[in-house]
Amino acid sequence: MSSLPLKAKRKRASPSQLSVLNRVFKQTYFPSTELRVELGKQLGMSPRTVQIWFQNKRQSLRARERTSLGQEG
Repeated sequence: MSSLPLKAKRKRASPSQLSVLNRVFKQTYFPSTELRVELGKQLGMSPRTVQIWFQNKRQSLRARERTSLGQEG
């Protein structure tokens, strides 16, 4: 048997967490460190998880914009 630690299973944001994150995303694409810490406490997530969620959301938005621009031309 190996003594390697097991990889933590991915946890998806709940609908209520997504509601809060999306509401904040509409206000700012780049939340401050303080806001990420506050959101983390409020939502039961780490500030790093909040940061990654915003990074992924921005990337998704850019990809959607690129796709829609390509279809217009």
